[in-house]
Amino acid sequence: MNRSCNRLFHFTRRAAIAVGASALFATALPVLAQNVTVIVNGQTMNFDQPPIMRSGRVFVPLRGIFEQLGASVVYANGQINATRGSTTVSLTIGSTAATVNGQSVTVDVAPFVIGARTLVPLRFIAQSLGATVNWNDSNETVTINGGGGGAPPPPAQNRPVVLTYSWPTGTIYNHYPQIRFNLNRPIAQGTLRVTLDGNDVTAGVSNNGQYYFVPAPFSLQMGNHRVRVTGQTPGGLNINLGWTFNQGSY
Repeated sequence: MNRSCNRLFHFTRRAAIAVGASALFATALPVLAQNVTVIVNGQTMNFDQPPIMRSGRVFVPLRGIFEQLGASVVYANGQINATRGSTTVSLTIGSTAATVNGQSVTVDVAPFVIGARTLVPLRFIAQSLGATVNWNDSNETVTINGGGGGAPPPPAQNRPVVLTYSWPTGTIYNHYPQIRFNLNRPIAQGTLRVTLDGNDVTAGVSNNGQYYFVPAPFSLQMGNHRVRVTGQTPGGLNINLGWTFNQGSY
C-alpha cells in the first residue's frame, strides 16, 4: 500500500513539474499580433512577418519600419545601426542597451530574431526617428506620423522642440502618478531639469528608451498641477516645455 502511494506521489509530482515548466515556457514565447494594424504616414503596412507582441510591446521586422520612416539600416552580427539625416539609432539583438545620437538609453524589451526575420520595438524606433506614435486600444491600431516620407524634414537645428508624449493629462485619480514625457529632439547630457508644481524632481528622472519618467515624490492634492521640462539640445537650442493636468478626488 505504501509503495503504491509513493509511486502515485512521485508521478503526481513529476506531472506537476512538467505542467509548471510548460506554462513557464509558454509565457516566455512571443505572441503573434495578427489583429494589430500599423499605419505609417497614412499608409497601412503589410509586413512579410506579422507584428508580434512581447511583454506588452509591438515588434515588427526591422527593415520594413526603418525604411518606411526614411532611415537606412545596416545589420551585421546582431548589431542594428540605422541612420536618418543626423539621427542615428543603434540596437543589439538580445540586449536592452541602445543608443540614440550617441546617448545611451534602455529599451523595455530587447530586439529578437524569429526565423529569418529580426524584430524591433515599434514605438522605440519610431520615436527615436522623430515620429509620433499613437495606440488605439479599441481597434488595436498603431498610428505613426512623421519620421520619413513626403518632403524632407527641415535641418535639425531649425526644427522646434516639441513634446511627442506627455502623461498624465486631463483628470486623474492617483495622488502619486508617474510623470512621463518624450521629445522630438535629444536632450544634451546634464541639462535636463524637470519640475512638478515648481518642485525640482530631476534627480528621480529615468529613461526606458521610449520616454522619460519620474514618480511624483509627494502626494498631489485636488486641483491643477503643472509639469515643466527645460534643458538644451546637443546643438544648444533651449528647451522650455510644459503641460498641466488635474487631480480629482478619490
